[in-house]
Amino acid sequence: MLYNSLIFIMLFMPIVLIVWYGLSYLSNKSFAKLFVIGMSFWFYGYYNPSYLWILISSLAFNYFISFLFLKISSKNISKIIFILGLTGNIGLLFYFKYLNFFIDNCNFIFHSDISIEKIALPLGISFFTFQQISFIADRYMKKANHYNLIDYIFYVSFFAQLVAGPIVKHDHFIPQLYKDDVGTFKADNMLKGLSLFSLGMGKKVLIADTLALLVNAEYDNIPWLDMPTAWCVIIFYMMELYFDFSGYSDMSRGIGLMMGLDIPVNFNSPFKADSVRDFWRRWHITLSDFLTQYIYIPLGGNRKGKLRQCINIFIVFLVSGIWHGANWTFIVWGLMHGIAAIVEAAFPKFKTKSKLFNVFITQIYIILTFSIFRADSLSQALELWSKLFGFKFMNNFIGMCNTLEIPETYAIVKFLELTRPSLVNVVYLLTFIVITIIAFMLLKGMKAEEWINKYVYTKRGLLVISTIFVWSFISLSHVSVFLYFNF
Repeated sequence: MLYNSLIFIMLFMPIVLIVWYGLSYLSNKSFAKLFVIGMSFWFYGYYNPSYLWILISSLAFNYFISFLFLKISSKNISKIIFILGLTGNIGLLFYFKYLNFFIDNCNFIFHSDISIEKIALPLGISFFTFQQISFIADRYMKKANHYNLIDYIFYVSFFAQLVAGPIVKHDHFIPQLYKDDVGTFKADNMLKGLSLFSLGMGKKVLIADTLALLVNAEYDNIPWLDMPTAWCVIIFYMMELYFDFSGYSDMSRGIGLMMGLDIPVNFNSPFKADSVRDFWRRWHITLSDFLTQYIYIPLGGNRKGKLRQCINIFIVFLVSGIWHGANWTFIVWGLMHGIAAIVEAAFPKFKTKSKLFNVFITQIYIILTFSIFRADSLSQALELWSKLFGFKFMNNFIGMCNTLEIPETYAIVKFLELTRPSLVNVVYLLTFIVITIIAFMLLKGMKAEEWINKYVYTKRGLLVISTIFVWSFISLSHVSVFLYFNF
């Protein structure tokens, strides 16, 4: 089920809110939690009920590992249990996400002909697997309690963060379930949560999906791109990915806030970053935190000399690339970020004194690396880069703008096609200019929650939020999945 769908907005979410608060008020709060767990299972299995067995098996396995830690006091046996738990989680992820990729590469390298049926990737498996790895790692290090079964299942399966994160730590989320006021209706939380959900939906439906029209069309049209259009495409993709994923994260936090639960922030103005390492402190923050806490620091972090630190950075970004998908494009993308981060760590004075210049260079590098991230293959990425640096100008700009066929301009375009056909291209060009200006203003402006805190109780703020919600809701006939559902 998608947040940006009629069934979620008109049926699923109202039922959840009414019953969550109703049961919390009228009866034991465990019944309210069980209800949300049931709704989360429906949410997850909405398109493919068979995925539920994967989620339930993963929950049972990791909870059993946690239970074993409770019963075992021997350090050696605890270590074996931890390795077993880690192997089980990574094995599950490998089978569903990487087995086909592994076999394809084995066939290529060894000229073999191993064949297996294509394995479908279950939604959210990377997110709920990493979430549970963090839990059993903390259990092994005695940094986490063995929670009761209802609270644990609620934590992992909560629909607001199940399929595309954020990656929520147990010590951030579960203690909230023990608070006396959990399930207590608060008008302020409801208003701010609904506002954040609306702004996130606007990011996804009105901005990201519009940018996607151009990006998808031109990534299928790379041989005919020239230098200006190629740069426009990769810049639009970077903005599309940001508005799509940060929009999802805002909607996720908004849902949590409406229910009185805090879900961690996942983005902090990443396009203001002045280095690659700064970028990863601002982009997909919960993944960066996970990789830092459970890979970088256990490897030694920066405590064992500069060379060891650089090796650890390399490993972390290699894991990040692999985590994002079973394709060499993701691995190369991760390594490019790792190399940049190593250079920054090894040569801290490498940056110039101009913050503006550092931001500019960083963003260009980020955009270039993400153009590989978006490509279907390394050969397609190389072809695109040949256009980016080919210094060819073929006047394809207007043709690229014509991919922006949006409902808002449909009537105008049809009218001009009948009366003044020469002006149709002007409409598409203006659409390109307007969406570009809006996107850049939003990237450099206040974060959604800052804006809400400042304007939510003003007439202007309520008018803007209401307009965005209604406009996005009307546009739901063109529902599209969130990009990070693929990871």
